[in-house]
Amino acid sequence: MLYRERFPEGPHLTLQNILKVVKRLRETGCTTSRPRVRRSSNVGHKLQLENVLAYALAHPQSSTKMTSENCGLSKIRVWTILNESGAHPYRYTHVQ
Repeated sequence: MLYRERFPEGPHLTLQNILKVVKRLRETGCTTSRPRVRRSSNVGHKLQLENVLAYALAHPQSSTKMTSENCGLSKIRVWTILNESGAHPYRYTHVQ
């Protein structure tokens, strides 16, 4: 039975595509392409966290803007790191 007869409604593969899949199956034992390797999205986050917290401990009166400039991160990222670490990035305002 031909591929076109078995799957009449779907998109039809060319002979080259079928031969590639057969070759891949013989070589690797798998019909799918090899999985794509991606960098993890959280690569370097631990280092960022350590840098921001160390800077915040050394300079407790520093603003998130100053911390971001010194650590090379965005203000939002610095604020998020401080907030998630429980080191609330808020300036205390004394009233009277």
